[in-house]
Amino acid sequence: MKIYKMPDELRKRLSSPQLFNKNLIVLKGPREYVATILKSIFYDKLQDVYVVGDYTCETFLLYVGIPRMCIIDGNIMRKPHKPEHMLNYFEHITRCYNPRGSISIDCINAIKGSMEKPRSLIIVDGEEDLLALFLQTNLLKGYVAYGLPNEGVAIADVTYSNVGAINIFSEFQLYET
Repeated sequence: MKIYKMPDELRKRLSSPQLFNKNLIVLKGPREYVATILKSIFYDKLQDVYVVGDYTCETFLLYVGIPRMCIIDGNIMRKPHKPEHMLNYFEHITRCYNPRGSISIDCINAIKGSMEKPRSLIIVDGEEDLLALFLQTNLLKGYVAYGLPNEGVAIADVTYSNVGAINIFSEFQLYET
């Protein structure tokens, strides 16, 4: 399997996404408060929203609406989370494998194959966190929403974030596992 592996020196930079994306919006506070803000921002734009992370996807489904795509891994803060209740919201469901600290070609293909299919759910065996970065490099328009552990929900408008994301992704190295 081919993967793009994140160099160790990038880990710290990516833990503070505001460093490479000055236009990043971070929403903090109780879930219902954050959900109310998300709903006010995206009430008529859900077809342009791509969500990464179980908790953030579940927040959208419960309070905001069904985004164009959700990418989940069945974990919240590295603790198992059963996503079965989310399956009914989506028309297209696919699976891929993505090791921690990397972006696999398997998941890249799953994302690209789901791009034109509204209401897509991608279930990742492994870890989905870095797939938010890949989405920001691959979309021409839209928004990527993802959770920042113990901090809140980040919203990236790819119109402003894709150049920074591409620069970060260019530092990843392709490996065959």
